[in-house]
Amino acid sequence: MLLEIKDLVVKYGQISALNGISLSVEEGKLTCLLGANGAGKSTLVKTLSGIMKPAKGEIIFNGENIAGMPMHQIYKKGITLCPEGRRIFPQQTVYENLKMGAYNRRDNEIQADVEKYYEMFPILGERKNQKAGLLSGGEQQMLAICRALMGRPKFLMLDEPSMGLAPKIVKEIFNTINRIRQEGITILLIEQNAKQALKIADYGYVLDVGYITMHDSAEKLYQNETLQKAYFGGGQ
Repeated sequence: MLLEIKDLVVKYGQISALNGISLSVEEGKLTCLLGANGAGKSTLVKTLSGIMKPAKGEIIFNGENIAGMPMHQIYKKGITLCPEGRRIFPQQTVYENLKMGAYNRRDNEIQADVEKYYEMFPILGERKNQKAGLLSGGEQQMLAICRALMGRPKFLMLDEPSMGLAPKIVKEIFNTINRIRQEGITILLIEQNAKQALKIADYGYVLDVGYITMHDSAEKLYQNETLQKAYFGGGQ
């Protein structure tokens, strides 16, 4: 396993946001974490990124316990977050946003990677000199994902990438994520859109008020009647 979380407890003051959860992410696979608002998804992302410190438990990444490490050290280990709400730099150009994703790299292949993502997403290439804040919501999300990939992560976290987007754009975003998955990048996808997430994932976990309440292969979770009723109205 590339990532193993063991008995993780995270608190806000005296209130536990994560109550001893355990989960794992296999290298080269796409694992989704499902849950409603307030389930603890954002807390987990912040803890994996080093923004928050756990009160208890282990986060084993590539054989090393990184629980409590500072953000910059975790990033250097190869963990990258594409945050909820995109968080692009609106006054910077598309090109400048992509270059920011590679700020920690010292190799000579950065421009080649920029061109790779222009080819993958032609709209970004067409608008490379345009301020990122002028892009549509879907285009900004594509830019945010590519910016994260510019760091050449071993492990990519995508936090609510479909949030606030029109259904047609949501489908495009999930197609994009599936393309990235097919390149062999290990992904943890945090989503409320269970139906779409499970269609492209290998494995899934359901988080509810700080507890893992269900986990199985994505195919089996998609067919689970309890999950269907809770997340997509009982239908498929």
